[in-house]
Amino acid sequence: MSTPMKIVIRGANWLGDAVITIPAVRAIRRLFPGALLTMLTAENLAGLWEMEGSADQVLPVRRPAGVGEKARVIRALRTGNYDLGILFPNSFESALWFLLGGVRERVGYTTCGRRLLLNRPVTPPASGGHQVHRYLALARTLGQVGPSQPPELFVPRVLTEDAEKRLAEKGFAPDTPLIGINPGSTYGTAKCWPVGRFAGLAALLRARLGAGIVVVGGTQEHALADTLCRGAHAGIVNMAGRTTIPELAALISRCDLFVSNDTGPMHLAAAVGTPVVAIIGPTNAGATGPLGKHILLKKDVSCAPCMKRECPTDHKCMELIAVEEVYRAVDTLLRDTR
Repeated sequence: MSTPMKIVIRGANWLGDAVITIPAVRAIRRLFPGALLTMLTAENLAGLWEMEGSADQVLPVRRPAGVGEKARVIRALRTGNYDLGILFPNSFESALWFLLGGVRERVGYTTCGRRLLLNRPVTPPASGGHQVHRYLALARTLGQVGPSQPPELFVPRVLTEDAEKRLAEKGFAPDTPLIGINPGSTYGTAKCWPVGRFAGLAALLRARLGAGIVVVGGTQEHALADTLCRGAHAGIVNMAGRTTIPELAALISRCDLFVSNDTGPMHLAAAVGTPVVAIIGPTNAGATGPLGKHILLKKDVSCAPCMKRECPTDHKCMELIAVEEVYRAVDTLLRDTR
């Protein structure tokens, strides 16, 4: 293949997956520094890629994409006249968009029966290891890529200053230890540590450390966060659904530590350099755990990792994790960080 002048990357559809792809996106940028690079991404993730900065332009896709939206994306791809397209999602549809959009070289893993849609099909690597390596392996099919690096994300100063202002308006003093909590998961309830235990943890953090607590999450998790805040009483604020992704990154970067289920904000926290206490249940921590400074809490139960959205039995992978155990992890990581 000759050196491409116009490249389009179909980004991952979920926040955590998108953050994990950052090293691969930057590797592609370094391989083709003179190319025009477009990130085709879910609309809610456009702000992430605009802040990350590797792409020259971001092309958002509304989800779920109806017939009209699919036609719009295909037209945009045809207008873009792309030499090279890289597919991070495994879906058949994403490869079909590239084919119908006239992308000349289509690179992706041969998953979901899409081999015939790709003219540069790549056999998926053997299972095992972190997902960050899977995305980097795809980038390596295009040229020499350096050793694997964890995702890193720089938050512009204007956003961190705005986060400081919002926290001050909520009554948090600059010298107050600040703990972020993410109690929900868009994937399903199986990933979620019980909200009552998050409330109990918040109460301990207030009583023993004098910490302020900021609860984050998506719009659909605002009610869950409200339940947590009511259970923990004073010194806690619900910001779930009240931030864009760049604003969320800035808010988390202000936190001294972040406590989370295995979710997108967990990966965002690791990428902006905030230490993470990750509570893992039904998912494979080796494949999707945080890559920054962290303590990982999980129980070795026979049914985990089941990868289910909803637990069909007793949810013991999460129920066995006690409030005091999570508090000790927070205290240990805070002391180690300081």
